[in-house]
Amino acid sequence: MKKVILLVAIVVFYTFGCSDETVTVLPDAVISSASSAKASASTSQWGDYNVSVTVSPDGTVWTYTITRLKPKAKDLSHFIIDLNNCGDQSATFGDIVWATVNGSPANLSPTEGSGTTCNPQATTTNFVKFDDLQSATSWVLVLKFDRGYSIAETAAAWIKAGTSCNQGTVSGPGCPTENYCSFSQGFFFANGAVNNGAGQFWVNGLTIGGVTYTQAQGNNAWFIDRGKGGDQTLNGFFQLGAIRLSGIESEVAADAAIIEAYFTGLNIFTTLVTTTGNNPYTYFNLPATSNGIAKSDVIAAGGRIGSFIDANHCP
Repeated sequence: MKKVILLVAIVVFYTFGCSDETVTVLPDAVISSASSAKASASTSQWGDYNVSVTVSPDGTVWTYTITRLKPKAKDLSHFIIDLNNCGDQSATFGDIVWATVNGSPANLSPTEGSGTTCNPQATTTNFVKFDDLQSATSWVLVLKFDRGYSIAETAAAWIKAGTSCNQGTVSGPGCPTENYCSFSQGFFFANGAVNNGAGQFWVNGLTIGGVTYTQAQGNNAWFIDRGKGGDQTLNGFFQLGAIRLSGIESEVAADAAIIEAYFTGLNIFTTLVTTTGNNPYTYFNLPATSNGIAKSDVIAAGGRIGSFIDANHCP
């Protein structure tokens, strides 16, 4: 009987200090014992593919490159990564900023459909699925998270190809390497925002409710609302802006959704009213209800976001 010797080498190169090199895990896939049998014409095995992983120095960008080890290996249908690798500090689907497949926007899902032969829910309910992968010679899957994560070398993963879905082990996001923090609304909108470095966050503007505002417009809105006739509803607008520009909206997603819904389709500058008389002033005349959301709901949501910022303020 011939002996088959399986050598799985995992080499991790860590980057320290100020180096801009990526961390590489090669090859990153470990074949599960349930996937070692020879594949039939319509089935596939984990061992039919190689999965390598590179991680950006700050731990925010994770690149999974999947290549065929066998010429007749099936095209991938989808690829699933377990994110639950650090208890309640684990990355979640909501922490993903963007993702691509071979350079194009990815179709992601936090759930698994029926009839796919995959069952990640038996292991975890915290996972991300790259769905509807197109035919290719190899697949480069990139995930961008809103903060950095360390490398968990034994994260579960699933490859769906042909009629089979096989589980193996890859490197995945582990514990966070940095805490979430947010700058305050004053940092972004008050008069000092033009000199305190806030401008670097405003490069692409601030989009709320489908309307994109420039930093100058944000500063102008702050000046108007902090004057006579100010409306606490705008506090929700500024708080959402602060958390969104800081890049940690996922931490207050429910309250952010309330404020976003109220301001959807509403350009705040179209609501400006200037009074008449000896001492005229300008104010935002916001609707009592917008898209089914009351002003009181926006004010309350803004208050909760403010409390989160106070507790997690960037140094």
